[in-house]
Amino acid sequence: MEDEKTLEEREALQIHDGAEDGASQEPASERRKRLLLQAGLASLAGLGNFTMGASQPWPSPGLADMDVNNRTLVGTEISLSLAQKDMTGSLMYFGSLFGSWASGWIMGVIGRRRTHQLNALPFFVGWILVAFAPHAEVLLAGRFVLGLAVGSVMVTGMSYVLEVADTSVRGMMSLIPNLGTVLGGQYTFWLGTVLQWHHLAIVCSLPLYFILLGSLLLPESPSYLVVSGRHGEASRVLRRLRGPRSDVQAEIEELERRNSAATGRKIGLRDLAKGQVWRRMLVVVVSFLLQQLCGNVVLKIQTTRVLQAAGPPPLDPKLASGIIVIMRIAGVLVSFFLWDSIGRRLCLVISHAMNAAALIFLGAFVYLVDNAPPGDETYLSYNWIPMVCLAIALFAGDIGIDPIPYILSAEYFPTKIRTQVSSMCIVSGTIFAIGALQLYSPMIALLTQPGLYWFYGGTSVVATVFSLVAVTETKAQPVG
Repeated sequence: MEDEKTLEEREALQIHDGAEDGASQEPASERRKRLLLQAGLASLAGLGNFTMGASQPWPSPGLADMDVNNRTLVGTEISLSLAQKDMTGSLMYFGSLFGSWASGWIMGVIGRRRTHQLNALPFFVGWILVAFAPHAEVLLAGRFVLGLAVGSVMVTGMSYVLEVADTSVRGMMSLIPNLGTVLGGQYTFWLGTVLQWHHLAIVCSLPLYFILLGSLLLPESPSYLVVSGRHGEASRVLRRLRGPRSDVQAEIEELERRNSAATGRKIGLRDLAKGQVWRRMLVVVVSFLLQQLCGNVVLKIQTTRVLQAAGPPPLDPKLASGIIVIMRIAGVLVSFFLWDSIGRRLCLVISHAMNAAALIFLGAFVYLVDNAPPGDETYLSYNWIPMVCLAIALFAGDIGIDPIPYILSAEYFPTKIRTQVSSMCIVSGTIFAIGALQLYSPMIALLTQPGLYWFYGGTSVVATVFSLVAVTETKAQPVG
């Protein structure tokens, strides 16, 4: 089986190298124009990720404001228990379980473009429920509905970008949805410093209208068109994406070959049980497990609560959260230069190593503060340390911990089963995220705050070794 896979990869690379030879004869101006087109399409697809990014961190500024202003837009007062505050994060991820699973199959039926358009509906309904919630139950229901859209975007955005981008720049292009997610988070954090929680929910709904407008300009994925038997449309789209000098027919034939079994029948669900597929699924699922056990999602969504629990911050917690998000943008920009140079695997290794160092150090600092003698204010002058450690951890997360498992879940598998297998992997990651978010408060009670940070850091140490040993590099490898 491994020999067959190696042979297939060599043949694919030969075709890819032939395409690259054609591209090498392409004038630089034509290449720039093509890549700008691909970047533009990736940006339009990334609007869904921007809206997703705006949805995820809403509890951080929203709950902080609700603690001092719990009046609703309908005139009632709203109060959330500690468990319900945890649920504002975990319920969204619970909803994304169903969104990820459903979108994987919907994309296979109606295509990437129409699924992208469909995502706007649960985003709209979810934000309306949050903004006009008269009591906690309606607000939590809104977070669940938002999760349906978030789960779908997790699958649709990355799959689309990977299928339209040139192999040589696929890593850079896949950065664009990730950048959209981070910028969406920045949008929510900074607006949360000046808006009340319900007004923030209304403003967070505005980007979804750009999803609908942007989707009108998106062509269907050429990979989806090929496996759907629509070769004429696929040829026209590929000619536009790859340029007039590219061997479009060879790419179509390669897509056909990689999405057919050796006997000539089409790949289907029975192929999920094949060794190469489930082994790669296992690697991706474990990567998602380590992603959540190292605190990545907790630190992103509960940034303000983490800063408040670590001691008096040097800045207002909401403002400090916004500054930390700027560091996340820096992490995304750094990854732009790394993913197609040193590869996905090494980025994941570096990311987990940095996260481990930052959180182990943060745990040590909080332990010293918690155990300082009464009246000892030695550590007050170092109250900037938790903010810096969190900034480093989230910066590291956007280099590899957060995006790489999603990229691998799409790059590891051929088009015919990509969305279904990717959705299964993402569903597993979502289950792990729900557990991490819902267990945040209980784990602090069990392990203490420094103990929790040491647990997260220790997990990243394990993840560093796992990434070195088990993750297969996909840099510059063609995807079917």
